[in-house]
Amino acid sequence: MTHKPWRGSFAIPMTPYDENDRIDEDVLEAELEFCIESGVGGIAAPMMVSEFRSLSEAERKLMMRVAVEVSAGRTPIVANVAAVNTPLAVAYATYAQKIGADAVIAMPPYVNKVDFKKLYAYYKAISDVVDVPVWIQNASVAALSPDRLVQLCEEIENVSWVKEEVPPSRKNITALLAKKSPAVKGVMGGGGGRPMFVEHARGAAGNVHACQFCDVVQRVWEFLDAGEMDAASDLFEHLLPSLMLEGMMGMAYAKEIMVRRGIFRNHTVRNNSYPLDDHDMAEIDRSWDRIEPYLLWHK
Repeated sequence: MTHKPWRGSFAIPMTPYDENDRIDEDVLEAELEFCIESGVGGIAAPMMVSEFRSLSEAERKLMMRVAVEVSAGRTPIVANVAAVNTPLAVAYATYAQKIGADAVIAMPPYVNKVDFKKLYAYYKAISDVVDVPVWIQNASVAALSPDRLVQLCEEIENVSWVKEEVPPSRKNITALLAKKSPAVKGVMGGGGGRPMFVEHARGAAGNVHACQFCDVVQRVWEFLDAGEMDAASDLFEHLLPSLMLEGMMGMAYAKEIMVRRGIFRNHTVRNNSYPLDDHDMAEIDRSWDRIEPYLLWHK
């Protein structure tokens, strides 16, 4: 499937749950529609902020399938196929290929760290069962150097994109792009969008982040790409305090924003050790009043 160049906000849908701790598919569809209507560059699912490690295999496949079905070709879908071992990652990748995902992404096995030989085999096995781009999620669980990332991209067919989130991500993006390898088709940042200004300046193609403010993140990227630095700076500086709260409070905060935007029914997080308290809600109220005038999408 052909899309415009992959740039800007690659939004991650959070996983909505009903009162019985099941995925609320109606809300999930509305969330995905919100991302698409916000003009995002793409959607990645189910990722860390989707609580993918708390989902069953069937639930992970549901998140992939619904994203592809709702998108219906309107925006690229990057399916997360990361797993604790190679056979399971291959099974997810095979499923993603079958349902028509536009790309797959995988961090290394995230329970027990493997050596580079096994890591190489893991990505090659994923690549062997798809004919779409394979993204490496370079995470601290098994951080890869720029040289190793280039090696994987140059030697394994389909491996061609990197989501860089190993601290300091901004400098790692610079170091990776300085290799000037044509096999590295693009590098995305992360960090919930908080470092997107400096990552854009260093050559990142976009940011993969939780979706609650994806309309605003996408607009900031559009301003940056157009060289409209004053407009980009002004909008980003209004958004940044709210992004900082996500980093402090986690996905319950992001889901609460989605409740306020008229999309989610609750801010339930599966296996949440630190639920929002009254002080959190008071701070969310304060920050919501400040960011609400700058939201672009409205129900």
